[in-house]
Amino acid sequence: MSQRAPVRGSMTSRLSLVGGFILLLIIVGIGLSTMKYVQVDEGQAAIELVQGRIVAVHGPGPIFRPFAPFTEIELVNIRRQSRQISQNVASSDKQLYDIDIQVDFRRLPTEQALRAAYAEIGVSDAQLNDFLDGFINDALKSASTQFTLDEALSDRGAFAERIRRFLTTPPGDGQRAPVDQLYITIEAVKVLDIKVGETYAQLLAEKANLEVQIETEQKRRQQIEAQQANNLFQAEQEALVALTRERGITAAALEAANREAQVRAIEGRYWRENPELFELRKRELLVQMMANGNIWFVDPNTNLTLLLNNQAGEGQALVIPQPGAGQSVTPPAPTEPSVSP
Repeated sequence: MSQRAPVRGSMTSRLSLVGGFILLLIIVGIGLSTMKYVQVDEGQAAIELVQGRIVAVHGPGPIFRPFAPFTEIELVNIRRQSRQISQNVASSDKQLYDIDIQVDFRRLPTEQALRAAYAEIGVSDAQLNDFLDGFINDALKSASTQFTLDEALSDRGAFAERIRRFLTTPPGDGQRAPVDQLYITIEAVKVLDIKVGETYAQLLAEKANLEVQIETEQKRRQQIEAQQANNLFQAEQEALVALTRERGITAAALEAANREAQVRAIEGRYWRENPELFELRKRELLVQMMANGNIWFVDPNTNLTLLLNNQAGEGQALVIPQPGAGQSVTPPAPTEPSVSP
């Protein structure tokens, strides 16, 4: 009896050790099976939930939760994303055309926005895209009615801005804008392509040709106007030069006449003061006049000195009589040269 007791104690200790090891394995297994480990990459956020309730929002980095059977971790994409939409729309002038646009967006990365987005629309990209596509289609229909087809083709930037405004502006009082409902921000809106029918495309080609012709005609008209302005300027300059030249000639002639008058006045004073010089001048003028080979008949009342002076200075016989009372003045006519007997 004394020998069996130690054997039973040894077996009991061994069983306890094995049971403890098995329990440890069970605990480790439960811990490994309920452990949560997630690596959050750059451009992602993680929402941690316990029994469906958000307990934390995490940024990039590892998340480790042992013994967390009721914990869930949802990854949220906060990178920049793009949506391309193609739709057939009608313009304000009742023209149908196909338009392709691209909208670049991203989720708001704040904890408050992520919590609200998870509660309202979830964190699935597919679900977010479905909601956004609906808003973009409505924006396209609304924007197309504000532009004619020609305006949409010529000013795609304004068309894209109208779509952005639709997505970022509340539709009415007390309502939220589409971006506020989706908790996103619009990065860019681009009109990729506008496709029109063949008939309208032909009209556009004709319009483009007409615009080229109009532009060419305007340039030609500008060249003609420039040439005319240049010709007018040249004519004005030539007229100014001619006027300046004529003024110079006139001024020179007036100066010469003035000087000649002064000289004659001085000569007349000398002749009055010197009778001998006066008689000598009369003889010189008479000799010059007779040198022409003509015989002149002069009225007795003619001022001979003035006659001779005019004849010598101008080469003409201008008779200026000094008539008495009741006499008429008759200028003598030149006669043919003759030889006196």
